[in-house]
Amino acid sequence: MNSVRPPNLGDYVRALRTRSTPPHPDGLTRNEFAANIFWSVSHITQIERNESTSPSVEFLDAAATELGLDRIQRRHLYNLARRTQTERETSTTAWTVDEYRALVTPEMRTVIAALDPHLVAYLDEQWNVIECNAAYDRAFPGLVDDGNVLRWFFSTPKSKQVMVQWEAEATLTVNWFRALMGRYYNPEWGIETLDELSQFPAFRQLWEKEDVRFGRHQPYMHLRDPNSDEEYRIHVQIHTEMQGDYPMQMYLGVRIPSTE
Repeated sequence: MNSVRPPNLGDYVRALRTRSTPPHPDGLTRNEFAANIFWSVSHITQIERNESTSPSVEFLDAAATELGLDRIQRRHLYNLARRTQTERETSTTAWTVDEYRALVTPEMRTVIAALDPHLVAYLDEQWNVIECNAAYDRAFPGLVDDGNVLRWFFSTPKSKQVMVQWEAEATLTVNWFRALMGRYYNPEWGIETLDELSQFPAFRQLWEKEDVRFGRHQPYMHLRDPNSDEEYRIHVQIHTEMQGDYPMQMYLGVRIPSTE
């Protein structure tokens, strides 16, 4: 089975152009798109075939406006066109999990353990679990053993048992991963993760939608206790702290008391 394609400008422009929107239920043809932004059909064809990978800022502005892109979509478009500064310019090689774990002090472990029953974990930007408390481990069975949040969604059947809104949460994580690959110019760690996840049909289906997101769109996560099947909610906060050139994320899931 072939791996899915890494994010690229041509696929993204074509996906945006052909998507259904209220003004254009059937999307736009290349001729319509070219006429609307006052650009040549041949230039758009070259971009969608990835034969012209560095279009001008003027083209990107015109395309983003015509396609009605939001702030995150516009940012991703510019990242793919290499028209924005990114962390990739200063951090070309990701830290290893062991390097991150060396930063976790005994005091940090004491703090996250004391926050039980709330869910707390340290993760790197690739969603590798660096450290977590017992509540986090109980809430997401198999995740600590797997080691990576994104892979756990698709490789561990129990993820669908405990994630009440599995599809929404998996979609969020996949879209965030796509945005990160664009930000870091398709880094080696991203390509390796993409190849690994390509074996899962559910991942491929979400990936082909070409959607992007940075961060959560709403703070609440709905979970199900793996032992009792009781459903509950947590309020999720993600705090990012730079360790040199590399971000470490602190995941805090505050358990909301039941109203029953």
